[in-house]
Order: sequence, then C-alpha cells, then structure tokens
Amino acid sequence: MNKVSPSVMCINTMELKEKIKALDEAKVDLYHIDIMDGHFVPNFCLNGYLMKDIASISKTPMDVHLMVTNPTDYIEYFASCGAEYITMHIETLEHPIRALKQVRSLGKKAGIAINPATDLGQLKYMLDFIDLVCVMTVDPGFAGQTLIPATIDKIREIRKMFTDAGKDIEIMVDGQVKETTAPKLVEAGANVLVLGTSGLFNSYKPEEYPKAVQFYQNL
Repeated sequence: MNKVSPSVMCINTMELKEKIKALDEAKVDLYHIDIMDGHFVPNFCLNGYLMKDIASISKTPMDVHLMVTNPTDYIEYFASCGAEYITMHIETLEHPIRALKQVRSLGKKAGIAINPATDLGQLKYMLDFIDLVCVMTVDPGFAGQTLIPATIDKIREIRKMFTDAGKDIEIMVDGQVKETTAPKLVEAGANVLVLGTSGLFNSYKPEEYPKAVQFYQNL
C-alpha cells in the first residue's frame, strides 16, 4: 500500500484545524511540511511553529522537506519540532553522508531530495544512509506546475539502483501528483505520494478526502 502525504503549504491556514481533522479522519499517512528560505527556491513557506500546532491536534507523522540553502543548520531544530522524516536537497549538501547520519542519530528517517535536472550518480555512494528519496517532478518552490515527463524514468532508475543493491527504500514523489499521473508514478516505483492542489485540495471536498486517500493508497 502506498503512503499519502498531503502538502500542508496547500492548505488555507485559516482552515488548518478543520482540514487536519478531515485528513486525519481520512487516514492519511504523513503530513508534508515544505520549508523554504527564499534563497534555494524563490519562495518562503511554513515553519516549526506550524509543525507544533499540527502536533498539538494530530498524531499523524510529519515529513519535513528542507528547500533551504544550508539544511544542516536546521536538522536539530526541525527534529525537535516533531519531524519523523527530514529530507534535504542533494544540490545543497557539501557533505551529504554526514548530514544523513546526523538525521538518523536523532532517531529520524533521513531523506534526499533530487531536482528534475540533477544526475543520480551521487546516490550510489549513499545507499546505506538513505531511508527515503524524494523525486521532484517539477522545479521546487511553487504549486501548480506541470509534471516533467523525464522524471518518471528517474523514479524507475532509483528503484532499480536500490533493488539491485538489496536495499529497501521509500520513493516519494513531489509535484503534480493527481489521478491521471499517480498510476504512472507508482508503476515506476514511487510509494509515497505528496498530494497538493491538483491531486487533493482543488479536486475534493473535505468530506470526499477518504475516497481520495484510498484511491492513492491502493494504486
């Protein structure tokens, strides 16, 4: 069964409590927390205070996606805010293995995110240290973009790389995951689906969330 991780940045903050309650009732697996610094990506988004607010009303784990220039500066902080997964962009890491080991040392699952144009070559040297790979199927920073088709092959390559090495891995897909694209992404090897505006919030009413979540989980 796939995991579903709704993107909190796509929730109207004035409706946060009601939407989190509806998503919990729909039995989502994670909450996807995008952290943006306005530097690595041209946008600002979310923070640890919001994570603590979510943790006060929900027991659903949170996965933190650090879209920031210096992610290692914030690993301990977001771990303390309740993150279960901490994912950092390979494009930002000078010493990625050290960063992944730091995340694990805090009892969290360590993730690497990869932009659409980034080569996969570095991953083969980190297989022992990665719990999750987040494949960006759009350029990071904004919701509502069009999926880049070549990223589907990238998912397939990552799955094969880890399988050939005898490693179990979660592959998350972030960007334009919706009813028409999700089956292709899952077939390629993804098993954690980040749902945003196109796949959930603009397509379903809160009372329809259980139907939507079950659809994606059962692909």
